[in-house]
Order: sequence, then C-alpha cells, then structure tokens
Amino acid sequence: MTLNTKQILLTIVFFIMLMTASIFYIFGIEPVSDSNSLLFIVFWAIFSIFSILTYILTKIPQYIKNIMLSLLIVVTFMIILDIVETTFRFNANSSIYFIYMLITMLFGIINGVIAVIYGGILFLTKAYIYSKPFERYIFYSIVSIVSVVVVGLLVIYEKNLIEKLKNKIATLQQAPIEFNLTTESKVDSASYSHIISDDGLKKEKKRLVTILNERLFNIVETIRSTLHPFTVILYLKDNDKGFRGREVLSNSELINMDKVLTQDDPYIGWVLKNKKSMLLNEMKGEIKDIPYYMRNEGIKSFLAVPVMRENEVIGIICVDSLEVQAFTDEHSKLLNIISNQIIDLMDNIELQYKLRYDMYEKGAMYTFVRTLSHYIDAVDISKTSLNEILRITNANAGFFAIKNDYKKFKIIYVQNLSNELNGKEFFADIEPFLDGTTENHVSPISQMATSQIKNSHPALYNLYAPDKTFKYTTIIPLQTKTEVVGVIILYMGNTINERIILILETLINQISISLYNSILFDKLERLAITDGLTQLHNHRHFQEYLDVEVKEAIRYNKLLTLLMLDIDHFKVLNDKYGHPQGDKVLRRLSEVIIQTIRDVDYAARYGGEEFCVVLPNTDTKGAYKIAERLRKTVETLVLKSGTGENINFTISIGISSIPEDAKNKEELILHADKALYFSKKSGRNKTTIYANIKEKE
Repeated sequence: MTLNTKQILLTIVFFIMLMTASIFYIFGIEPVSDSNSLLFIVFWAIFSIFSILTYILTKIPQYIKNIMLSLLIVVTFMIILDIVETTFRFNANSSIYFIYMLITMLFGIINGVIAVIYGGILFLTKAYIYSKPFERYIFYSIVSIVSVVVVGLLVIYEKNLIEKLKNKIATLQQAPIEFNLTTESKVDSASYSHIISDDGLKKEKKRLVTILNERLFNIVETIRSTLHPFTVILYLKDNDKGFRGREVLSNSELINMDKVLTQDDPYIGWVLKNKKSMLLNEMKGEIKDIPYYMRNEGIKSFLAVPVMRENEVIGIICVDSLEVQAFTDEHSKLLNIISNQIIDLMDNIELQYKLRYDMYEKGAMYTFVRTLSHYIDAVDISKTSLNEILRITNANAGFFAIKNDYKKFKIIYVQNLSNELNGKEFFADIEPFLDGTTENHVSPISQMATSQIKNSHPALYNLYAPDKTFKYTTIIPLQTKTEVVGVIILYMGNTINERIILILETLINQISISLYNSILFDKLERLAITDGLTQLHNHRHFQEYLDVEVKEAIRYNKLLTLLMLDIDHFKVLNDKYGHPQGDKVLRRLSEVIIQTIRDVDYAARYGGEEFCVVLPNTDTKGAYKIAERLRKTVETLVLKSGTGENINFTISIGISSIPEDAKNKEELILHADKALYFSKKSGRNKTTIYANIKEKE
C-alpha cells in the first residue's frame, strides 16, 4: 500500500516525537518536581494522545500502526523505569521483558523483535554514556529475545488453532439442510463388500449428499443462465420447521439465507397454501417485503414456483428482477419443468441410498450409478449404460435408442453390431410390462426367442435381422412415470435369470431418470435460444452468436457478412388476411431461409417481421448471390389463406460485411440495417449492398 502525503507527515511527526522521548530517556529524567520534568510530562502526554489518535483515526497501514504503538509502549515503560530508579533509587530494568511479551501477544512476534532491538539500543547507548556495565543490559536483551520468541511461537500456534476452528464453524454454518442424510466431506473409496456394511452405508449417505448439493447448485446455475434474474433462490423443506434456503445466486448483498419461511410469509405463504405458481410484475413502484431480502431492493418482477411431490410442497424456486415484465407464463412453465427435475433428483438420491448390495454384481451396479450421475449428454448415458448392461447380462450385442419428437426411436449407440445402424430410426410398439419373467413379479423387461421377433416386432426385424447365434432378444423399455423415453435391445445366447432381472430393473430406473433429464435439459436449452413461432434462433442468442463471430473474424482476419431482411408491407398483409395468416407467412419464410442457406450459416428472427442471416467466410459478392436466391424464391411463393385466397409476399434485403463495411458488431448491424432501409425506400423486393450506398450518405 502506498502512503499519501498526510500519512507520511503523520509518520514523520511520530518518529520525531519518539526520538525526542528517547533522547530524554538517554540523558536522564530529573525528579518530578523539576520544571524540565514537568515540561517533559506535558510533551509525553501530547505524544501519547497523538499516537493513539493516529492509530485509531488514520488509514495508515496496520503493520506501521503496530510498529508505532509497539515503540511507544516500550519507550514509555523504559522512561517509567528510569523515573522509578531516579526517584526511589531502585533498579527495575530487569522486568523489561514483561512488556516485550505483552507487545508480542498484542502485535505479533515481528513487532516484539523490533521493540527488543530498539529497547536494547537505548539501554546500551545509555550504558555507554554513563559508563554502566554492558553485561547487565545485554543479559536483559537476551532474556527479552528468548521471551519474545517463546511467546511469539505460542501466539502463532494459538492463532492457527483459532483459524481452524473458525473454518470448521463456517463449514458447519454453510452446510445445507439434509433430508435425514448426514452431511460430511468427501468419502473415501471403498470395496464393494465394505459398501454393504453399516459403515459403508453411512459413507454412501454422505457421498449422495455431496452429489445432491452439486446437482442442486447446477440446477440453480441453469435457471440463472436461462432467465437472467437478479436473484434465484431454492428453498427446501426443513422437516416440520418450515422452508430454508438451500442454494442461491444473487447480485444482492442483502440476502438472508438463515430466515426460515412459513405460511405466514407474504407471497411465499400464498404459494404454500394454494400450491400454485405466483407471478408478480409491478409496473409503477417496487415489490416490497420479499422475505429473503433484509431490506427492499427495488424488485419489479417476482416469480415463485412450488416444488411438488405427491401434492405436497417440499420446495420453492424464487426468481426476481429489477426489470418490469421480466418473467412470463412461459418462464413459469420452464421452472415447473425444473421443479420436476428436482423431485426426480431427490427421488434418485433416495433410491440410491436404499440400495443394498449382497453380491459383486450389485457392487458393479453401484459403480455404474455413480458414473452415470456425472452425465447429462444422451450419447454418454447410452454408451455407459449399454456397456454395463452387456457386462452384467453377458449379452453378445445390443443397441441403445432414444425416442424423438416424432415418436420414432433413433439409435444413438451400438455395441458389437454394424455401425451403419447408428442414426437409423424405427417405429416400435415398446410398451412396458410386456411379459412377466417371475412368478410373483411383473417386470417391464421382455425376453423372447429371436425367431419370434419377425412376427411380434417386424420393425425391429426389418431394422436388423439377428444372427442365428443370438437365440434370444431382450427388450428393455426406458420409461418415466408418464412415458417411454428410450429402449435398449439386447441379443444374447441365454435368457436372463431372476437375480439379474432385479438388478437390471434398478439400473434401468436410473438410466430412465438420467435420459429423461438429458432430454429435458436439451429442450430447455433449445427453448432458451429459439423463437417459438419460427423455430429460428431468437434475438438474444443472435447477439451472443454475432459477438463471438465478429471477434473471431477480426482476430483471424476472416470475412463475415450479415443479411438483414424484412417482409414488405407486412402490416397490410396482417390487416387484410389476419394475424394467423401473418404467422403462417413468418413460419413459411423461416423454412425457406433454412432451405436456402448453407449448413455453416446461421439464421435468427431479429424481431417482428425482420430476420438475420450470418454468413461466415463469405464476401459481399457471395452473400449477394445467396440473398438474391432467397429473394427470388420468396417472390414465387404462393400461400393459401383461410378463405382460399392466394397470398403472395416479397422481402427486402440489406447486406453488410466485415472488414469491407464495418469494423465491429455495432457497425455491421447498423450498416446492414441502412442497406435494408435503402432497399425498401427504393421500391422494395430488392437486395442492397451497403458498400454501394455508403458514398451517397
């Protein structure tokens, strides 16, 4: 830290006063009745007051303040000893090491050593002037140094203990509320035999709690990155005491995580009583008395969504914003999806805790579940799952398929089969509970002779006719409580016994949850960046994407071109045919854009009837060809209105490019927009390059 002029001046004044006091000490203090002594006492009082006020009121670095106060204390004590010796003829210098020990305890071992050195210099200087024996004062200094070192080491040891205790307390204070699970730090690895012991089960609890904490925090991070709120906070039920904050991400420093919420709290109480979401958007003032703030933060939008399990509220997700109308019903639906994931996550954790291992295969299942919990990508889930199931069942081959939006199953991973199967789609009637494989238990897993596949599941047979060595085919549907999300097909030489079936049922439950979460996260991500009407990228994602592309183009000296296009006379079209037909036009134009541009290009809805296309590594000449092809395609389109009338429309396009027309993102958009305006102004149904009009501006 650099001292300013005022701090330097105060420090110099202190050391001048200190030197003056030291000189008084060296040359001796007269009896108190002497006028010079009275003058010195007044000086000393001023010096002491000055030093104390400097210590308390100024912003001089703390280590300098400590040195100043240490030297003041030691010189004061030595002068007092000198006055005692002068007045009473009693040598009390041998007690000096007590004051050094005090300084060490107050300010640390470094300041103690500095005080000993300074005091020793004064002792020896005075001894030299008055021809006193050096040995005595050297002895005092040695005793003082030893005392300072011993006390300093004790102080350091005590501080370390206190610091460890503080860290432990802080960890306990920050520990989340658990659902009858004990919180502890990372659990050591254990053998399968140890996992199923009582001690192993306790360690399993602790490991699962750590996973739960990580997953909940990831969910809160997902909400923040999707909705961009001022604060997002997740409350979970703390037994019967109420709801306690579990995870929070906020731009505020006024969050009170310790407050337990009950039905008496405003807003939250309504959610608890009605078991419904609450959406508030304050147009004029602010939303006051939000319970997790210590005082009002100027919140204008607030959304609270209950986390429900079997018609019981076990948690609440709250988001707020300083912006008006920041949240909509669509955001409420997104949070409801996420609240279901929280339930699935907690169910998953509780499921894992209930697992009991009495054989090696169940130990392997534990490893599988732990590994699978790290994945959110469907391909990773399929690869891990299929390989583990093949090992447990001793199946010869198999594949993993996921159900897509068109109700077809798409193969995403194969093992010991032709890679040509990857990516293929098929329809199949994969219903749960096809066959019962045990006497008293109905299993969702279906086993049948491979020869029966041609008749019972012709789509599977046409997709892949199993080899004759595969005597049996096993169909394992992956389902949540409400729908089938995927299927695993195994080809094997033998049937699966009851013991393995029970293990598989637990495995597929975990796989189904992980796959369902993967699908939801994928939809959530796409929803956050996609325009709902046109299915193109939305404006926010366009801005983020263009930021990256422009920086890369500038950094690596690449070409980058932007098309901005607008539907001509769109308002007239809406007024004439109605807004539903206008939406139909927007959707059709979006389809044409996607069909016209290249795979490497990027399209987004800019807003209203305006669209943007980003063309990497393309100059204005190449962009003009693409734009004209798009414009002419739209010009020939004919859509039917609800009354059977033909709807024709045209578009105008503006083109701007880096580095020819713009040096940054803002200029790129502005110049493309100006070129678009020129196209409209000069007759519409045209394509204009900014470079051709900038000289006219």
